[in-house]
Amino acid sequence: MVLAGIKRIKSERFSVVRKYRRIIKTEKSKLQPHIFGLLAFLFLFVISILSFVVSVVLDIKLHIFWFIYVLCFLSFILYIILFKRQNEVSTFEIEKMSRKAEKLSKKLLRLFDDKWLTDVLKLSNQTRYGYEMPLVYCWVSDDLLNGFIAIENIANYERMNKQNYEQKISGVFAGKYKRYAVVSSSLSVSDTYVLFYFEDMQTSQRLHVFDDKIDSFVSENKHEIRLSKDLVWKSDEVPHLSIIARTRSGKSVLAGRYMARLMLLQGWQVEYNSAKRDIYVSNFNGKSEPYEIVERAEYWCKVMLSRLDEINLFRKEKYLDIENMNDIALFFDELGNLNAELEQDKTLKKRWEVAINKLTATGASAGIHVIAISQFGTKEGFLPSVARVNCSDAVIMLGMAADSADERRYLMPGFADMPKRAYGKGQGVARFLSSGKKWEEPHYFEAPWFD
Repeated sequence: MVLAGIKRIKSERFSVVRKYRRIIKTEKSKLQPHIFGLLAFLFLFVISILSFVVSVVLDIKLHIFWFIYVLCFLSFILYIILFKRQNEVSTFEIEKMSRKAEKLSKKLLRLFDDKWLTDVLKLSNQTRYGYEMPLVYCWVSDDLLNGFIAIENIANYERMNKQNYEQKISGVFAGKYKRYAVVSSSLSVSDTYVLFYFEDMQTSQRLHVFDDKIDSFVSENKHEIRLSKDLVWKSDEVPHLSIIARTRSGKSVLAGRYMARLMLLQGWQVEYNSAKRDIYVSNFNGKSEPYEIVERAEYWCKVMLSRLDEINLFRKEKYLDIENMNDIALFFDELGNLNAELEQDKTLKKRWEVAINKLTATGASAGIHVIAISQFGTKEGFLPSVARVNCSDAVIMLGMAADSADERRYLMPGFADMPKRAYGKGQGVARFLSSGKKWEEPHYFEAPWFD
């Protein structure tokens, strides 16, 4: 679904220029003190002008005229003092935008008028002087695909239903700008602004595969696996990957038909194991019986140790420093079925846990990448806890799994609360560290589509 990708603000800086709270008056609201000061000044200013005219025309010089002038001056000083005693607000400085992006930003800002802020979003505060209005800013990326709305936090954030507000903000875009939808929100570093990040949900970033040919998606960097137009998995920085999706949501096509084949084209060694035997097990020299899968995991632990010995022998830190040491991709599919089978043999289950924990904890240094695949992101349906944590820096969730708060909480801690969406086949959310700011939080994702 981020802010450059989804390009976030590079820094949150606050302007030194003074800006005061804007207040919308109502029929019952009282006048602010500085307004009284202004009215007094204006009244005395008019009297001063009239007295000056009288003194000039009639050539009269009375001390009362000078008294009026002094009162006018003092009332002006009083107005200035009262004006400066208003509530100051923290302004928000955003990145410079291109002319095209700035133009769109201004149009989007017009949607957040006083009526929407007060009546619909209820982000204003009612006081005896009227409605205190929050400052609103908008930033749009140069490609017009994403951005954020920054709304001043005037003691409203703690009262918000986060998910509900994200949907309400998306509702503001209805009509001409309906292609945009809010995908996440957060407080600024200083807690003074609430940032609602939006994306263009109608401009697809999906890769389309024609005639089953994926050669065009091969990356120059063999460690990078392209997953969409705006998402690249950098396996040398985030070594392991989790894929969660129900049956017929597209997980096996993504993993076996696309990723495994692409890895081979980029010089990887690939093995596809699955507790449910399918074509990919046969195509990529995998195993399907539980004891065989466990044995393969143990075998790769030995390979890992051998590779680490070789790395140490050459006095290097990791496999990337060894020219001829290629990447190894180990796919483990249908983990829920595997776990159910292993419950019948506690010894075998323990062997599996030890092996997979080792591979996910240490395998990265040896160029071994675990791609863990399951229908359910749950304790029973996925990896043991240690391995799960090691595979949580790159996560793809498709279909119904992507819309499950409990499963997001399990695999993407801190991101359980997201707007509910109806995801089609091959659609969902993804979170990848080291793939740009956009993907540091879960965002809408479409898996490659085979036409």
